[in-house]
Amino acid sequence: MAASAAFLLALGIAAPANADTAMTAGTLMEKLPTRERSTYIMGLVEGLAYARFQKDSAKLGSKDSEGMNCIYGFFYGDSMKALDRIEAAFKKYSDHFPAVVLTAIVKKECGE
Repeated sequence: MAASAAFLLALGIAAPANADTAMTAGTLMEKLPTRERSTYIMGLVEGLAYARFQKDSAKLGSKDSEGMNCIYGFFYGDSMKALDRIEAAFKKYSDHFPAVVLTAIVKKECGE
């Protein structure tokens, strides 16, 4: 709960009156303006892409950027379409954490 408030303050957003509010996809859609929400999503994409690079490289024993490039292609190939799809999923699965929802989308697009 304190971490959520610190996160919101770091983004320049006042913490909600109820600091126990979880940073769910619904909270993200409700509390963050479009520009900040897009930036947040881009950060999640970067994190997922790098995690995929690390995972694939460790499995192969050498650098493997195929999965990472798939994630980048999914998002940056048509970021407006991707953002619309992600935001629709955030609304549909509003009680889940944003990273969990985005991870499910990325797995569907790019595999494990």
